[in-house]
Amino acid sequence: MAAIDTARRYELERLVDELRLAARTIRSQTLEERREVRATLADGVRARLEPHAQEDVPGLEALGIWDDALRGADVGDVDLLQELLYGIDALVRVHLWRETGLPLRPPAPRPRTDI
Repeated sequence: MAAIDTARRYELERLVDELRLAARTIRSQTLEERREVRATLADGVRARLEPHAQEDVPGLEALGIWDDALRGADVGDVDLLQELLYGIDALVRVHLWRETGLPLRPPAPRPRTDI
C-alpha cells in the first residue's frame, strides 16, 4: 500500500520539476536570484515533505541533511548550489518511489534547441 496519496505524489513531482529547473538555470542567475531560489527551495523541501516517512525514514533524514546544506550554501558557489539541487532532486525522486512503490523514472531527454 502506498504511503503517499495521489495529491501528495503530485505535489512531490512538482517539487522535483522545480528542483530540476533550478539546477539547470542556477548558473545564469544573478546573486540575488540565487538567494531567492535557495531560500524558496530550501523552505519548500521542508514544507512539502511529510514530517514522518512510513517506508523511507533514512531517505527523509537524508533530505533534511541536504536541505540544511542548501540553506547554508554560499550563493557565489554555483557548482555547490547546482550539485545540491540535483542531489535533492534525486533524493526526492527515490523517496517518492520508496513511499509509493511507483516506478522510478529518469528524466526524459530534452529536445535540442541548438540545431
